[in-house]
Amino acid sequence: MSHKTNLVKLGDVLHQFLSQEKLDIKISQNVVRNSWSEIAGEMVARHTTSIQFQNKTLLITIDSAALKHELSFQTEALITNINKFCGYRLIDSLVIR
Repeated sequence: MSHKTNLVKLGDVLHQFLSQEKLDIKISQNVVRNSWSEIAGEMVARHTTSIQFQNKTLLITIDSAALKHELSFQTEALITNINKFCGYRLIDSLVIR
């Protein structure tokens, strides 16, 4: 008599659940906030006063006009670093205020 089981790996179930509930995106956003100095650099992190996500856009507020101007030329590199850090395309655009 054969016994049929429906064994599923716990990791697969968790991944499916997180994806269905869109929690994987929320977790990644939180990881980006907590690792901002590692992603953007210590100097940028010191001058960052706010990090917010709206859909696939990251909104950061910088308290230094000179640094804000300099970062405006590096938005594509920052987007690439963030997405590489997460392992998937978390954001498509970056707004520096």
